Amino acid sequence: MNVMNTDYEISAPNDCDPRLWYVVQTKPADERRVETNLLNQEIEIFLPLNETYQFTQGKMARRIKPLFPSYLFAKLDLQFHFYKVKYTRGVNKILGNGNGPTPISGKVIEGIKVRTGKDNVARLEEEWKEGDPVKVTSGPFKELTGIFQKRMSDQGRVRILLSLIGVDVPVQLSQWQIRKVA
Repeated sequence: MNVMNTDYEISAPNDCDPRLWYVVQTKPADERRVETNLLNQEIEIFLPLNETYQFTQGKMARRIKPLFPSYLFAKLDLQFHFYKVKYTRGVNKILGNGNGPTPISGKVIEGIKVRTGKDNVARLEEEWKEGDPVKVTSGPFKELTGIFQKRMSDQGRVRILLSLIGVDVPVQLSQWQIRKVA
């Protein structure tokens, strides 16, 4: 059974290891379950995560969510792992085309891993420069616009200038409460 897509030149890392990376689609919000189930089957997986913050009940709450909701990456030898993965609880399918699952380049995985730490949390901080227009997305100043002034700490505090009643007022917020305005 040949399930490899011949349109792509993706080869195994070496002749001894026939495993390639594939994208596994999970059922909604089942990424962690699939991760655990595949690890229990001794299948190498990579689930990149994203750190987000939400302003809830007057406080900033940290949330760790999958970077790609309903998807994770698994390193598989399809001859041995296809049916194991396909019928794992929480798995929807292994992505591919009409010819079967399609492997992705290991360079894609390495590119994502470079941006993640040991905890697989991607560091996708937005880069602001002094003078960038920003909009407040949560908290008491929600929907107000201002100008980015500077970073205040490594913990994510920033200072912006809000234009209130014709006067620029410096305000310190969490970087997660603002976004650039195009």
